Amino acid sequence: MELMRAHGHEVALFSMADPRGEETPYDRHYLPHIDFKAKAGFWQKVRWAGHAIYSIDARRRLRAMIAAFRPDVAHVRNIYHHLSPSILWELKAQNIPVLYHLNDFKLLCPTYNLVSQGEACEACKGGAFRHVVAAKCYPGVSARVALATEAYVHRWLGTYRKCVDLFLAPSQFVRDKFVEHGWNGDKFEVLPHFQTPHTFRAPKNDGPLLYFGRLSPEKGIDDLLRSMQKVPHMKLIVAGDGPQRTELRELASSLGLANVNFVGHVAGAERDDLIAESRFTILPSHAYETLGKTILESYAEGRAVIASDMGSRRELVHEGETGLLYRTGDVNQLTSVIQLLGSNPEIADKMGRAGWETLRERHAPEQHYQKLVSLYERLVHRKAPRASSDSAARHETLAVVQKRRLRVAFIGGRGVISKYSGIETYYEEVGQRLVQMGHEVTIYCRNYFTPDLAKHNGIRLVRLPTIRSKHLETVIHTLLSTAHALTQRYDVIHYHALGPALFSFLPRLLRRKTAVTVQGLDWQRKKWGRLASAVLRVGERASMKLPNATMVVSQTLQKHYRETYGKSAFYVPNGGILRHRSEPRAILEWGLEPGKYILFLGRFSPEKGCHLLVEAFEHIETDVKLVMAGGSSYCDEYSRELRTHAGERIRILDWVSGEKLDELLTNAMVF
Repeated sequence: MELMRAHGHEVALFSMADPRGEETPYDRHYLPHIDFKAKAGFWQKVRWAGHAIYSIDARRRLRAMIAAFRPDVAHVRNIYHHLSPSILWELKAQNIPVLYHLNDFKLLCPTYNLVSQGEACEACKGGAFRHVVAAKCYPGVSARVALATEAYVHRWLGTYRKCVDLFLAPSQFVRDKFVEHGWNGDKFEVLPHFQTPHTFRAPKNDGPLLYFGRLSPEKGIDDLLRSMQKVPHMKLIVAGDGPQRTELRELASSLGLANVNFVGHVAGAERDDLIAESRFTILPSHAYETLGKTILESYAEGRAVIASDMGSRRELVHEGETGLLYRTGDVNQLTSVIQLLGSNPEIADKMGRAGWETLRERHAPEQHYQKLVSLYERLVHRKAPRASSDSAARHETLAVVQKRRLRVAFIGGRGVISKYSGIETYYEEVGQRLVQMGHEVTIYCRNYFTPDLAKHNGIRLVRLPTIRSKHLETVIHTLLSTAHALTQRYDVIHYHALGPALFSFLPRLLRRKTAVTVQGLDWQRKKWGRLASAVLRVGERASMKLPNATMVVSQTLQKHYRETYGKSAFYVPNGGILRHRSEPRAILEWGLEPGKYILFLGRFSPEKGCHLLVEAFEHIETDVKLVMAGGSSYCDEYSRELRTHAGERIRILDWVSGEKLDELLTNAMVF
């Protein structure tokens, strides 16, 4: 909330009353405080259970607060028991978009953490919430029954699926786990927590090791204590409190651990000082965890992290870079990694510095704010207008919005008809499908590449000149295409590849929407010199920073963007076409037999490994032939060298398109 206020937004809190909180103008709308852990009679407990499952009072109070504050969006978190999920139905009734922040696994597991008897558990998968009662996953039979009942009620009502517009997951693991449990992944966005790094202080070689967090069975602290028995020359501080406090102290005593010190609960500056005074921190949890904020807090002080290899910790602890992972519950391996970092302080120091840099680059408050605001804006724009009270008129308005005809321009590729590469194939396949859906598509083509046609498969073609130069062709054509596009009334101008992405800001100066699709990191290609590679690196950054939306065609690219820029591009994989075997004609003229050749199709360039394929093929004895179909963007030494291997066994063809391409593909033995 303070982050939003610092950027000038008006933020109001709806909550249960708490004397520890600051006074706000909306306190009168808060629900009266309930201490669910206090002693109470049977009927009082029944009333509390009813309140936790569905609170009519909470809906009424929220309705009054909405009337007073008129929010644009509701950011919902930790509403269980005190507010109850009933408030989601009120937000839906008021047509207020809801972003639901997932701080736990409550929607999958009534006891919040996918934990049973101190170990990770997914017995409730598929809505089998009765396991909470049968497996005694929570203290008190009445509490277990209430938790299971609440989960069943809102599953049957469809509360979360119907009332929440977008779920915000703090890690990719959380999103994947929900999808695994049958939730719609399209309604999830990933946004890790932010954390401000503190002034870096190098760890002391004789400093203690540190565990800080809750003391409960699923945290695996007993594993850590047993490991400390094997490294008596190292000291451990255990900071925290919880239901296992007494049991852990007794275990430490029985193991004779004079090197372990329990300091109780710590927070704020005291916690930060403990981290800074440690050599590194250890998280031996047996539970998945939604993120593991203690890892970020460790990085904030420049400390390496040892963590169990499970759940979201795999995303935050970069193995061998910012810390070390070990098999969950494996005390021997935990001991080994403790000894490794403990006896090599220079490695621990290096990892701590890397964690500090990771935090600064990927978990900065400003990055978090920008992504969060963009999600808010998307939700607000997605919601239907509330202007009309006439239901029929409202549905009619929605229908008009849904059927709106878009005018889209594609810029960056060479054109259509001759399918030179993936971009040109994308132009043809996606372009004609958009046309079939009723949209208007314009493709900007290079005049030497595309025939002089006004339209192709319903797609409008604009042919423009350029200079046939490896370094200037794309730049000049993209600039001319952008200039022409600015004279048109396009709804979206869609750029393709890193070079053209550099120009995606120009339409935005005139308030036009732009998108960029990245098919690969072109600066990695060996054909580019140092200067061109540097420009393409700038293009990569531009592809994330300049357009309204960034799309990538692979999950590897999505991960690269997320790790490099702290933002997640949209993953839109290329489609595929089911092809049936074509009657062999052209391939017979090329001296090929159906099912008797291995096919490579694409650009001849070092990063494609064409030379490796040729070299490997020349070392095997077979009556099957190798066919290399394609070429380079420009005549270069690599392509010429490759063509010297052409002969009876190795056939090297130029670019193939149309029916000949289908024939070559569908009759190949191996692609």
